[in-house]
Amino acid sequence: MNIPNLNLFKKINKPGARIIPEKKDYGMKFFLPENLTEDELLKMLVRLPQSAYKLPEDQGIVLDFGKRACSKRLILHMINSIVWVKNIKIFAWLSENEESLKLFKSAGLSMDEEFILESFKKAEEKKSQDFPEIQEEIIKAPETKISALKVVYNSMRSGQRIETEGDVVVWGNLNHGAEIIAGGSIIIAGRLLGVIHAGGYGREDVFVWAGCFETPQVRIANKLCYADPKSTTCWRKSVLITLEDHKPVIRENKFITHN
Repeated sequence: MNIPNLNLFKKINKPGARIIPEKKDYGMKFFLPENLTEDELLKMLVRLPQSAYKLPEDQGIVLDFGKRACSKRLILHMINSIVWVKNIKIFAWLSENEESLKLFKSAGLSMDEEFILESFKKAEEKKSQDFPEIQEEIIKAPETKISALKVVYNSMRSGQRIETEGDVVVWGNLNHGAEIIAGGSIIIAGRLLGVIHAGGYGREDVFVWAGCFETPQVRIANKLCYADPKSTTCWRKSVLITLEDHKPVIRENKFITHN
């Protein structure tokens, strides 16, 4: 539930006079100070920033005047200067003062907070009944850990190193002396010359893809893939390296060519 920042109410500095907000299912309940004149109370409410009244479209506010004896002037000014100007919904007007209650009743204002609470409770129950399977699926869904993707938008030079639990994409070359250790897969868009280790924390369901394969060895999980420039047919070509039956397999990626 979105609610206004409660710190906003602490900006009212008059001693012994403070609007006390309380979170409710229907939105917010404001306990209004009783020791202010009507003009002081109106000024306090008007000066509250718009964000103090900001609530979701279906929510609103209940005002509790305590023991204050409200006048017709106060109610009219509150409706004109606050309700209409700030475009807020007042669900109920509460008071412990009999004269104030009579005034609210004669003006046709709602005074039943319990009805509002019950209405919102029924609405939530109906929502739960309308979507039982979706809620059950969400509750029973297994927890998964999603690691962040690390993206490098240039080449990595000698001495640069990346170590992450997630996947890595380098939109450039991995030059000699550069190193990547990733818990996930690794993609090198340009020339693969440096040292890489995919599945660095034991995962085998990962891959290495390189735009131009020019490194003597690649590690996936706990397996090493060695390459000899003289005998490897995929040397200086676009390749995909995976583990199959716990053994590294290197394939030329014929969908992408490297000039």
